[in-house]
Amino acid sequence: MGTTMNDTRTRFFCLCMSPAIDATVTLPCAPKGEGEIFKDVAEEENVGGKAVNVARWLAIRGARVACGGLLGEDNDRPFVKELAKYAIEDRFVRVPGATRRNEMIVWPGGSMKLNRAAFSGLDRAGLEKLDVLEKQDAEVPGVAILSGSLPSAAPKDFYARAVARLKAQGWTVVLDASGEPMRLALESAPDLIKPNAEECEALIGFIPKTPEEFVRATALLREKSAHVIISDGGAGAWFDGAFVAAPKVDVVDTTAAGDTLLAEWCWRCFGECGMRNAEWGKWAVAAGSAACTMPGGAPPSLGVVEVFKNEIA
Repeated sequence: MGTTMNDTRTRFFCLCMSPAIDATVTLPCAPKGEGEIFKDVAEEENVGGKAVNVARWLAIRGARVACGGLLGEDNDRPFVKELAKYAIEDRFVRVPGATRRNEMIVWPGGSMKLNRAAFSGLDRAGLEKLDVLEKQDAEVPGVAILSGSLPSAAPKDFYARAVARLKAQGWTVVLDASGEPMRLALESAPDLIKPNAEECEALIGFIPKTPEEFVRATALLREKSAHVIISDGGAGAWFDGAFVAAPKVDVVDTTAAGDTLLAEWCWRCFGECGMRNAEWGKWAVAAGSAACTMPGGAPPSLGVVEVFKNEIA
C-alpha cells in the first residue's frame, strides 16, 4: 500500500538492530543420539528479526510503516524484496558483512532454536558512527517500536538513549527487549513494554507464576511504563494486568509469535481500527497463536487469526 501527501494514517517506525534470516528445519523424527544424520529434512526460511516481524504484520493490517536499524550489505537482497512486497519503507543502514541466519529445528513432539550473534564483526567505534534514528528527527511523530536484541558492540544504554530521544521528539515509544538494555531503558519511561515472565526477573526481581504474581508484576512495571504486556508462553498473555488465554493450536514455529502479538495490539491501540480496549488483547493473542502455526516466521492469514479470536472467551 503506497502513501500520499494526504495520508493521515498513524505513522509506525520499527527499529531492528539484530535482523535475521529465520529458517525452520523439520526433521522426520526426534534425534536419538550423538552423530545422527538426517537426510530427509524440509527447510523453509523467511527474513525476520523481531522488529521486522512487527513491521510486516503492521503492514499486513494496513498501517503506514517504516523499518530501520542495521542490515548486512552482503545479503540484503531478501530483506529489500520483503520490505518492498509489503510497502514497508526501507530505512536500514547497511554495514559490512552479512546479516545472521537463525534456525528453528523441529520434529514431532519437540524443537530447539539456534540464535546466532548479530554483526559480530562490528565494533563499538563503527556502530557509534551510525545514526539509525536520523530520519525520524524531522518527521511528524507517530509510534516507534524498538524490538529485539542488540549487537555485542552496542552499549547497554542504547535503548535508554533511543527511547529518550524519540520521546523528546513526541513519539509514542514501544520497547520489547530484555536484560540490562531493558532495565536501563525503563528509566526513560517507554509507553509500552512487553517482557515475558522470565524476563521480569531482571526488572522486578522475580518471575511471576500465579495470577496474583502477574498482577503484582504488572503494577510494579507500570510505575515505569503506561502499558505493560507480559507474555506467558503458550498459556496466553497479561495486558495491563488482565489475562487472555491462548487457544489450543498445533505449534510449528514460535519465532514470530510474540512479535505478531505485539504488532496486533499496537495496531489496535495506536492505529485507526477504533475497537474498544477489551478486545485488543483477544485479537493480539489470536494473532500470536496463529503465527505459531507458520514455519520460518512467515505471517499467518488474517482469516486464521479471526478464527482463533472467535475461540477466545
